[in-house]
Amino acid sequence: MNSFKISSLISEQTFRSGLAIIVLAFISALPLAAQAPAENTSAQAASVGAVQIEAVGTITGQGTTGKIAKFTGTNSIGNSIITESSSKIGVGIATPSSKLTVQGSATNPMILGNNTGSGAGVQGMSAGGFGVIGKSSRTGVQGICTSSVGNGVWGSSPSDTGVFGSTSTGRGVYGNATGSGGVGVFGQSSAGNGVEGSSPGGTAVYGNGILGVFGQGNQGGSGVYGNSSTGAGVFGQSGSGDAVYGTSTSGTGVHGVGSGVGVFGEAGSYGVIARGSVGIYAAPTSGNTIAGLFGGNVQINGNLTKSSGSFKIDHPLDPGNKYLYHSFVESPDMKNIYDGTVTLDEKGEAVVPMPDYFGALNQDFRYQLTAIGAPAPNLYVAQKMTDNHFKVAGGKPGMEVSWQVTGIRHDAYARDHRIAVEEDKGKERGFYLYPAGFNEPKGKAVGPTGKLFADQSPNLENVAYSQ
Repeated sequence: MNSFKISSLISEQTFRSGLAIIVLAFISALPLAAQAPAENTSAQAASVGAVQIEAVGTITGQGTTGKIAKFTGTNSIGNSIITESSSKIGVGIATPSSKLTVQGSATNPMILGNNTGSGAGVQGMSAGGFGVIGKSSRTGVQGICTSSVGNGVWGSSPSDTGVFGSTSTGRGVYGNATGSGGVGVFGQSSAGNGVEGSSPGGTAVYGNGILGVFGQGNQGGSGVYGNSSTGAGVFGQSGSGDAVYGTSTSGTGVHGVGSGVGVFGEAGSYGVIARGSVGIYAAPTSGNTIAGLFGGNVQINGNLTKSSGSFKIDHPLDPGNKYLYHSFVESPDMKNIYDGTVTLDEKGEAVVPMPDYFGALNQDFRYQLTAIGAPAPNLYVAQKMTDNHFKVAGGKPGMEVSWQVTGIRHDAYARDHRIAVEEDKGKERGFYLYPAGFNEPKGKAVGPTGKLFADQSPNLENVAYSQ
């Protein structure tokens, strides 16, 4: 083992006004195997006016080129885990690939930033690239917050992306909140997107839990906003709770916009369930488009109110090129209509039977009789409705008679839900179902349409005005 001694030189200028001589000595030595007095004298010669002091001990050790040394004992030096190579620093790696490269296989975090003050534990800044990139087969970057007011991972960007996660098969960004009031991933933006997900073939934003995705919008904003050119704007999946749940104090809970379907609901039971003062409100965008289209049977457990009504079928004379419309028959009563023909017997009489449910469904009957083929001035209703039949008489034998009977519903539902023919508008006084017909502005419309125009809500141009 080679060894040598280094003497420290003390300048005469360290002597101050009769004070004791202060000797400062720095000892750094690897001992030499053999020493010649003449060589020691030459190697340790003091400069002008200096005082020579010998080292009080020797430091031994060995090292590897490029390794940063460390004290392995009181008087011994060896390699540390830090390497310097080509102006790059490596921890746990001999050939660092970046300005600072840290490599290891421990189960604990490779880099841990712990700040007991109010600053950041770890902060990454970049003028044009990524401030922090985490790459791992499990979790690239993990942020944990132990208090109730902090953030596990916080990303801020004035114009681009605060936090960006990318993965080929796993999760780009994963947020986990163990407490009942915590938030797994929270995105906030003053003008851009708080949280944005983009995926060319998979799921842009995926939520799984009691609330798969929770969105809250304030001051006219949207709780959850999804926009897609071809696929689903927002897709949520949950095993038991709400796949997508949006709530807003003043704006829209869930707002979907797409060139295909804005909001699409599909389920084994109910595709879409809506509740509120108006469960579902639909309006066409413009022109002669329709507010609602149902491709199957429609059931209404309640009263159907409409401005007008008709059937629409393929025109029987030109089904490939035209439609045929007929208006509904309107009445102030909940009226049912029955009609048919009957042939009079040899006495000029006939009994007209009705369905077995007729009496249980109807009351207050009205009759009309019309003779077919010849006049029948004496034709009359010989017996009113009794046991679901009535009797016609006064005609000629063999005559065919056209008959019509109407009845007013008195079943359980009709009995408890009679139609009010006239009703005061109450809180809707001064508003109109069809304001344009009375030269009133759009904001005077009754219901959601008028409210949207009055509030000047977003995307108002897409809400049709009844013409």
